[in-house]
Amino acid sequence: MCDGYSGYNKVPDAKRIACWAHIRRYLIDVVPKGTQPDYTQPSVQGIMCVNHLFELEDKIQQKHAVDYETIRKARPEKEKPVVDGFLLWVEQQKPARGFRMDKAVTYIRSREPYLFTYLEDERCSLSNNLSENAIRPFVVGRKGWLFSDTPA
Repeated sequence: MCDGYSGYNKVPDAKRIACWAHIRRYLIDVVPKGTQPDYTQPSVQGIMCVNHLFELEDKIQQKHAVDYETIRKARPEKEKPVVDGFLLWVEQQKPARGFRMDKAVTYIRSREPYLFTYLEDERCSLSNNLSENAIRPFVVGRKGWLFSDTPA
């Protein structure tokens, strides 16, 4: 699972998974800062759909945390229709070129082949937030550690 870095396409025998948290972040970036959500805005509609997917996944995980067989059966039944609906919604979007919504839609469309992968393997996650949180101390610290490779 990754954020879309194309270098990962060169990894042999690896199956790519799109991170739904990144999909949501692109849609959140479209909503003007400091404004109330306008539910007629396409970006807010997309965010609501992705949030619904996260809610369904949370319910499945809370109920069947380590029962992979049940997760494997529950995801396609509960979540696949939401993913299908989301992709249908994306297909209908015709944002003006050069705007943030265009960037979000382009990002989502480029990851479409990888949006279903988590449904195929019950051990996979909907997002890579846990991984990102685990490496955050290193990422935040590396700039400060830039010159820490010598005693001087």
